[in-house]
Amino acid sequence: MTALVVAIASAALVAWVYAGYPLSLALLGRLRPRPRRRAPLVLPLSVIVAAHDEVGVIAEKVANVLASDYPAPLLELIVASDGSEDGTVEAARRAGATLVLDLPRTGKLMALNHGVEAASGEVLVFTDADSMFEPGTLRRLVSNFADERVGGVAANVVRVVEEDGRPVARGEGLYWRYERLLKRLEDRVGSVVSASGHLYAVRRSFFTPSAQTAGTDDFLISSAVVRQGGRLAFDEQARVLVATPEEGGTELRRKVRVMNRGLRSAMALGDGLLPTRTGLYAFEVVFHKLLRRFVGFFLVALLASSVALAASDPTWWLLLGPQLVFYALAAAGGLLAHTRWGRLKPLWIPYFFCLANGAAALAVLSLLAGVRFERWEPVGMRGGVARG
Repeated sequence: MTALVVAIASAALVAWVYAGYPLSLALLGRLRPRPRRRAPLVLPLSVIVAAHDEVGVIAEKVANVLASDYPAPLLELIVASDGSEDGTVEAARRAGATLVLDLPRTGKLMALNHGVEAASGEVLVFTDADSMFEPGTLRRLVSNFADERVGGVAANVVRVVEEDGRPVARGEGLYWRYERLLKRLEDRVGSVVSASGHLYAVRRSFFTPSAQTAGTDDFLISSAVVRQGGRLAFDEQARVLVATPEEGGTELRRKVRVMNRGLRSAMALGDGLLPTRTGLYAFEVVFHKLLRRFVGFFLVALLASSVALAASDPTWWLLLGPQLVFYALAAAGGLLAHTRWGRLKPLWIPYFFCLANGAAALAVLSLLAGVRFERWEPVGMRGGVARG
């Protein structure tokens, strides 16, 4: 009886995280939509790029920002170098950045704080050195601030996947498409959970400096908008292109670091996790940001309880069998990741699903063990770099 209860509860929680939550948002969006206003708008704008040893891409990033069709007199570009030792500072200055801060190594969040202190814009745009966008993207972001309730805007992260991309790259692309769906649904009913550090904008009056160096800067900065009573919007047309990771081991380590920091950031919300304080947003953080990190544990509980049930009654192989097939396909996907067979959907989808949820479980365990990731490092990958 206990095994049956565990199996039902575990399956229900997994189903809720991946299907129930988005379906409930879709229903709420039908019953109680919260439209917002967009209109052409031009405000003084400060683009801030935190960079650590980015000499390989920083000149391209500066050129990308300066190629924007945003009025030049109202646009400033600040590169905050976080202890770079590879010529990033000199390269950014040569490329034409408005201001380059040569800071000691203190972490990305502190570098962004220094960038904001030096900025003069009414709207602050945060973006990574490896993230490129189209000329009209800044105008698109700013148009959302025509609605006075909007305090921040998350851009649409588009993962660039090569035609011959490996399973991890394909899985990461699928993951971000799912994230885009959730953000679209959350935006219809209020605020999205958080922005991605690849590109987002915050009204300066809603920016709150943070000293949480072991947390993720994008979540800490963007969630502060909601805590102050503003709306964190999502603009699907403000697209930012980002390269994808290729190697499973590298991506696993990166995800553990990012998720560990993300969990710390979510817990740092304090009373922001209370519905009485932030309303629907509190539930979004719990279901989108926190509960999903425990799916790996739910899956293990479901498998263990299924084994116990099948041992007592062969009928339960109907539940256990599909799980064993799924994990066998995931294992095959990992073993064949560097071959053409690894690009088959029946292999790479289970493989990446297990990789992502395994990383989430490790992140939870590392958090419970008191592990803190204070520093950020660029992680090499095809077509660019990712943030570690």
